[in-house]
Amino acid sequence: MSSITITPIAGSLGAEVTGIDLSKPLDNESTAIIEDAFLEHLVLCFRDQHLDPTSLLEITEKMGGVGVTPYLGGLSTHPDVVPVIKEPNEKSALTFGSGWHTDFTFQAQPPSRTLLYAVDVPQVGGDTLYCNLYKAYDSLSPGMQKMLEGLTAIHSAVRSYGPKATLKDTQENMTIINDSQEPEAMEHPVIRTHPQTGKKALWINPVYTIRFKDMTEQESQPLLNYLNALATNPSNTCRVRWQKDSLTVWDNRCTQHCATSDYQGHRREMLRTTVAGDQPF
Repeated sequence: MSSITITPIAGSLGAEVTGIDLSKPLDNESTAIIEDAFLEHLVLCFRDQHLDPTSLLEITEKMGGVGVTPYLGGLSTHPDVVPVIKEPNEKSALTFGSGWHTDFTFQAQPPSRTLLYAVDVPQVGGDTLYCNLYKAYDSLSPGMQKMLEGLTAIHSAVRSYGPKATLKDTQENMTIINDSQEPEAMEHPVIRTHPQTGKKALWINPVYTIRFKDMTEQESQPLLNYLNALATNPSNTCRVRWQKDSLTVWDNRCTQHCATSDYQGHRREMLRTTVAGDQPF
C-alpha cells in the first residue's frame, strides 16, 4: 500500500507531497495518486528529492515529454535543463520569473507543466507564489464569462525577449538571448478548457498577454488589469517555501506564478524543465 501523503498548502491550490522518491520507478498506484493530486491541487511540492539533471529529465519525460525552451540557455551537458541562478553579488535584486505570468504562452503549444528543482536556496526568501485560474474564471459574473468566451488574446515574448527587452540585463548568471526582431505573436482563447479535467480557466497573464484580438493595447489594458488583479487576489493564491532538494511541479494550463525577489545578497540555484503541451482550446 502506498505511503504517499498529500498535504494541502492553501485552500485555493497547492499541496506538499511526502513519502515518495521520484528518482526511483513508480508503481501504477503511486503514479495514479500523484496524477490525481496534480489535477486537484494544480501545484505539487515534493520534499527531500535527490535529483540531478539526468533524473530531472527522466521525470519530465514520464510526465509527457520535454517542451521546447526558447531564449534561455541550458546546461552544456543537458540543453533542456535551464539553470536559474542568482549569485549574492549581483547588482539587480530581480529574480528570474518575478512578476505574475504563465510560462511561455507566446508559443503555439505552451508547456503543460513546469518543473523547478532547488539545488541551493537562501535561508529565508525566494518563495514562489501561485494562483488558481479555474477559481478566477468561476468568480466572474455570468455576463463577463460569456463576453470573455468570445474573445481571443494576443500573446508575445516581446516584453521579456524582444530586441529591446532588458530582462537579460538583470540576470547576470543566466544565458538569455533576445530575439533579433519583433517576436511572432500568437493567438489563444481568453477562456481555456483544460484537456484533462474539462474545466474552464481564465487564461491571460500580465507578461505575455499583450492585448485582445481586434483591439489596441490601450483599449485592452483596463480589462486585462482587472482580470489579472482578480486572478492574483491573495485568497486565490498559495506560497511555496523552498527548501534544498525540493521539486515543485505546476500546471501552466490553469495557473499563474510569481517568483519573489527578497533575498539579495544570498545565493539561489534552481534547475528548470518544461513538459510539452498542446494547442489551447
